[in-house]
Amino acid sequence: MTILIKNAKILPMDGADIFTSDLFIEGKYIKKIEKNISDEADQTIDASNMVLMPAFINSHSHVGMSLFRNYGEEVDLYTWLNDYIWPLEERLDNRQTYLASMLSLIEMANNGIGTFADMYFFSEATIKACKEIGLRAQISRGLSVPDDDDYRLKENIYLYKKYKDYDLIDIGLGPHAIYTSNLDYLKKISDLAYKYKMPIHIHLSETKKENEDCIERFGMTPTEVFEKAGIFKHKTIAAHGIYLTDNDLDIIKENKVSVVHNPSSNLKLKSGFMNLSRLLDKGINVCLGTDSSASNNKLSILREMELAALVSKLYSSRIVTAREILEMATINGAKALGLDDKIGSIKVGKEADLILIDLSNVNHTPTNNILSSLIYSTYEKDIKCTIVNGNIVARDGKILNIDQATISNDILKTSQRIMD
Repeated sequence: MTILIKNAKILPMDGADIFTSDLFIEGKYIKKIEKNISDEADQTIDASNMVLMPAFINSHSHVGMSLFRNYGEEVDLYTWLNDYIWPLEERLDNRQTYLASMLSLIEMANNGIGTFADMYFFSEATIKACKEIGLRAQISRGLSVPDDDDYRLKENIYLYKKYKDYDLIDIGLGPHAIYTSNLDYLKKISDLAYKYKMPIHIHLSETKKENEDCIERFGMTPTEVFEKAGIFKHKTIAAHGIYLTDNDLDIIKENKVSVVHNPSSNLKLKSGFMNLSRLLDKGINVCLGTDSSASNNKLSILREMELAALVSKLYSSRIVTAREILEMATINGAKALGLDDKIGSIKVGKEADLILIDLSNVNHTPTNNILSSLIYSTYEKDIKCTIVNGNIVARDGKILNIDQATISNDILKTSQRIMD
């Protein structure tokens, strides 16, 4: 498969400025970036007045939760989990999680997300959806105690062995949070991560209560407990990170932990808001996540970028620039997932995970500053094409090669049965 993109405004996300050029994709790789490419291609896209940039990376999600969208509203995190979400999750099965994952992946692909990091269960249902839609993912089986006979851990390792050689899927370990674990269990997870060279995906310091309860229980912050358990010896993405002490930041920096900022979810569940510049100025790799569509309630990195930029003007120590926000949505996410040698920026030889954003709509007129326009002026409908691994996954609001209407109908019926 070859794709030729003509006359695009290329935002490479490698530190360089935007430039106008053609780009040629052969197989899954970017083969040429130069003007006036004349090679024959299977598909040619006229990208005049479009920005071509790396596909967005959603670094924290629970895609199997989309059946719970708009349910359990106007409550805090712990009420939401205990009274609404956890009881419904007891009713989920493999088929329902597959449909929920399909719903999430359709939404993400249309919104320019090419890669996501997920923590949930019924993981093979999500992997099946990834294969059908064509997205790239790091899948971590959610882990918590009690874990009778370590069945969750065994399932996680089974997934790793089964999919470790699959091109678009990485398998990680997913210790849910400090309040659903203990020190021995975390040490066991760390040992398995060392044995199999697996990454780790956790929730960290999402609420004040989480921190206060952890200090009362362990005499340490969640960050200090995870470090003591050996979790941070491994490549780790830590979602939220709102309530981090100076010592926590030192630990995170020293261990090269990536922190995932989830603005919408944190605001909606009244958890708080990260002082973003405090982490960036420390040299910590910060990326962006949507969390689930049950706590967001949409899966749009565009919205996360805009919220991160806007609210940080009030909650951060300095103004966070548009370029920094765009880096969080692309190359920083790639670094967090250990994929920055493949995706996250546009270079010859890298894999073609790309999106095209139309600047011809009135909301971009006049486009005096393209970076600002991408952050503050762009709607999801402006994303005209999502390419993953050299394949066009979504174009003009439609996912290729699936019957979206049938899937949507099945999802509505399944959601109603769960709620009933």
